[in-house]
Amino acid sequence: MVDLDETPILNAVFVEGSILFVPDSDPTHHRKFDAHYLFITNKGSRMEVGTEEFPYTSKLTITMHSAFNDPYLPIYGNKVIGCRECILDMHGIERPTVWTYLDATVAVGATEITVAGEVDW
Repeated sequence: MVDLDETPILNAVFVEGSILFVPDSDPTHHRKFDAHYLFITNKGSRMEVGTEEFPYTSKLTITMHSAFNDPYLPIYGNKVIGCRECILDMHGIERPTVWTYLDATVAVGATEITVAGEVDW
């Protein structure tokens, strides 16, 4: 169970069992998980960020770190959440708008986009 508010940048996390992210009772709580590689390794292993019945209600940022020339896992690459014959279960709070259209063309190198309609994400 990951219950740290913020992890250091972990090199490689290999899960042979389960890795669970449990929400804080405070919906504004922000948990941060940083790693180069996160690999859920075998059949029956799982990564769970909330479930359909009990969605993740806090904020969680998972950041994968790597550079082009860093070592890679064969088939998967680097900066990866790898899941082989496992269960990756992620459920958050329901959002009224889950997708939309771009409202304008995005220029190469832009750091912002404009979308059609209102969203809360």
